[in-house]
Amino acid sequence: MSDPMDLHPDRRRMLGLLLGAAATTAAPPILAQQAPPDIGVPRLGEELTPFGAVRAGNRTRAIPPWTGGLTEPPRGYVPGRPSPDPYIEDVRWFTVGAADVERYKLRLTAGQQALLAKFPESFELALFPCRRSAAAPQRIYDASLANADRAKLGENGLALRDAAVGVPFPLPGNGVQAMWNHKLRWRGGSMARTSLTVVQSGDGTRSQTKLREEFASPYAAGDMAAPPLLYRRTLLEPKEQAGSSLIVQGTLDPIATRTRAWAREGERGRVTPAPGFAYDTPDPVTGGICTADMLDMFGGALDRFDYTLVTRREMYMPYNAHRLSNPNLTMRDILWPGHPNPQFLRYEMHRVWVVDARLKPNFQHALPDRTYYLDEDSWQILASEHYNGKGDLLRYAEAHPLPHWQVPALVPMVEFTFDLTGDRYVARGLDNGLAPPVFGAPLQPEDFTPDALVRRGRRG
Repeated sequence: MSDPMDLHPDRRRMLGLLLGAAATTAAPPILAQQAPPDIGVPRLGEELTPFGAVRAGNRTRAIPPWTGGLTEPPRGYVPGRPSPDPYIEDVRWFTVGAADVERYKLRLTAGQQALLAKFPESFELALFPCRRSAAAPQRIYDASLANADRAKLGENGLALRDAAVGVPFPLPGNGVQAMWNHKLRWRGGSMARTSLTVVQSGDGTRSQTKLREEFASPYAAGDMAAPPLLYRRTLLEPKEQAGSSLIVQGTLDPIATRTRAWAREGERGRVTPAPGFAYDTPDPVTGGICTADMLDMFGGALDRFDYTLVTRREMYMPYNAHRLSNPNLTMRDILWPGHPNPQFLRYEMHRVWVVDARLKPNFQHALPDRTYYLDEDSWQILASEHYNGKGDLLRYAEAHPLPHWQVPALVPMVEFTFDLTGDRYVARGLDNGLAPPVFGAPLQPEDFTPDALVRRGRRG
């Protein structure tokens, strides 16, 4: 097998390709945010959607116009049963295999190219017609339009000021603003789900953890007194770890108020602060493949990296993961050694914002250089690349999202993170055969506190 460090393009050259020109210096590339020539000077809420996406399709019609996303039940929907695939009649557009990389290089992430090179006989990208299914309630759109005139960055260019409810910066001017859009994107006001996190090894062995995850966004509810983002996970299996819990409280000001976390070991263990669950601390439920700040593709503080908004580009991205969410699929069906079964993965051409992240001087991080690909229609990070200081690609992650028309919201069904230095990868969020996510769960800020873990015991 080839050296894994040789299975990806040079990072600077890759960013140069994304800009459409070779990168000739070591400095981060400049923002390329010109309006598409076919729409002139775009206006938010008109030529641009309330989230700042280009409403029109592209010139080749491979990307259609955005018409509001998926907000109605698909044909054949029966209340009380899983929602059917609204795009089940879509025919595969074409397939990108290892031999096709040069032809499609401008549309592929460095991580996709690495997977195709590493697994030339078994991995491929199945391209389907683009369906711009991302949607949000009207109040979120209204708030996003209002934020465009009032939201700003405060101390150190990191703290978020004067934004509420909607996307803070639908017209981002820099990388920090784009990353805030991901962190505070609309994904429902609250959500609870039971899912599996599975570490799959190249030899076919796998380890599995069953979790209950709960999320609430006081920010989206307009509650500015509570922490803006709240997350809790409780281990259900394996039995010897059942009841172990983690709570994370986000912040809008990473300088004045740090992200706070607490943990409990076991069902009746003592609840203790977990300040170490941050930055590049390995996340134990992922077998150490993911760091703490890779939760939710990026869920960490913004203070240790410089973020450059590189460009907005048409690329092949995971989307509309209905094939992957089929309740009849088993882990054996989905998880192959080395990579997931490409038969169940759906890729489409979408416009994404590209953000380049570089570790600031005098800080340390195991993965100091990163590239993020943010969906223009939802601000969900769809893919991310994680490099060491030498430019070697060590980790690659993809979020495969589903549109939940009932909310409406676009939310990842599963996140895959690949350890490109070996043959392991982790799948987070698999719920095939389990109860579907519950949106609008009655969760309050006090449910995400250390006292709540003490009171609730194993149910916490």
